[in-house]
Amino acid sequence: MNKQQAQKYGKKIAAVVVLPLLVYLIMLIISAANGKSFNVFSGNTFTNILEKTAYMALVALGIGFQLKYGRFDFSGGAIIVVTAIIGAKFASVGANLFVTFIICVAFGMLLSLINSLIYVSFRVPISVISLAAAYLFESFSGLIVGTDAVPQLAFDPAYNKIGMFPLILIPLFLGITAYVVYSHFTVAGKQSRLLRENQKAAVNIGINEKKNTFICYAVSGFIFGLAGMLYAVQNTLAKVSTPLETAGTLFSNIVPSLVGLFLSRYIDDSLGTFVGALTITVLYYGLDVVGVGSGMKTVWYSLFLAIFIFVSGFWTQIMMYLQKWLNIIKGKIKKDSGINASTN
Repeated sequence: MNKQQAQKYGKKIAAVVVLPLLVYLIMLIISAANGKSFNVFSGNTFTNILEKTAYMALVALGIGFQLKYGRFDFSGGAIIVVTAIIGAKFASVGANLFVTFIICVAFGMLLSLINSLIYVSFRVPISVISLAAAYLFESFSGLIVGTDAVPQLAFDPAYNKIGMFPLILIPLFLGITAYVVYSHFTVAGKQSRLLRENQKAAVNIGINEKKNTFICYAVSGFIFGLAGMLYAVQNTLAKVSTPLETAGTLFSNIVPSLVGLFLSRYIDDSLGTFVGALTITVLYYGLDVVGVGSGMKTVWYSLFLAIFIFVSGFWTQIMMYLQKWLNIIKGKIKKDSGINASTN
C-alpha cells in the first residue's frame, strides 16, 4: 500500500470513528465532572443505543434520499406516523408481526407515491406539495382510527421485538440496502443524479423525469415504511390532532442525514448517516446520564447542529488553514534541524 492509498483509507476510517468518538469523549468528561458514570458498554446500554440509532438512521435515510437528489420532502413525518397507525390497526385485528411489517412498508410506499403523483401532476415546488401532502396524510389518522382507541404495539411482546436488538437490524439492513442499491447499482439512480445536476440536459437526452420521480419516491416510501414499523413499536401512538404535528418526527432526525451528505466525500452517505445517528444517540445518552432535562437537550441538539453546519460549510477553508499552519510548522522544524546540524 502506497502513501496515497494509506491516506485515503485513513480518511475513511477517521470519517467513521471521529465524530461519535469525539462526542463520547466530551460527554465522558462532562459526566465525570458531575460525578456520573458514563459507560456505553455497561448492561444493556449498548444495545439500547443501537436500537435508537437504527430508528433515527432509517428516518434520516428517508430524508437524505430525497435531499441528495435535490428535493426536501416535508411529508416524511406524516408517512411514518400514519403507516405506524395503519400497521397497529391491522395488528389489532389479528395480523401477525410479518404481515404488519409488510403492511407498514406497503402503505409507506403508497403514501409516498401519492405525494409524487401530486407533485408531477401540478408541477408546484415539492416543498409546497409535500406540506399539502403532510396535511392530507395526517387527516387519514382520524379516518383510520375513528372513535376507537389507538392500538399500542409498544407494549405487546408479539410485535415490539422487531424494535429490539437483534431483530431491529433487519429493517435497518433493508433500508440501507435499498438506499445503496438505488444510488449505485440502478439506471434510475444514475438518472436521478443527472436530473439533479442538470435537469434540462437530462430530459433532453431522453430521461423520463416523471417515471424517475415515481421510482425515487417509491424507494423513499419503502424506507419511511420501515421507519413507520419501528415507530409503531417504540412510541405511544395517537391520532394526529393538530396540523403538521408530525413534522417533529421528521426534523428531530434530520441531522444524521446532513452528516451523511457531508461525509459522502469520504465514505458512502448511507454509512455517514448511520454515523450521524450514532453520534446523536450517544449525545442524548450522555445528557440522560448527566440528568439534563428535555429543554436543555434541545439546546444541546441545536448547538451540535449549529457547530456542524458551520464546520461543514467552511470545511474546505478550515482544512486549507490547518494545512497552511502544518506546512509552517514542518518548515520551522526542518529549518531548526538544519541549523542544529550545521552547528554540530
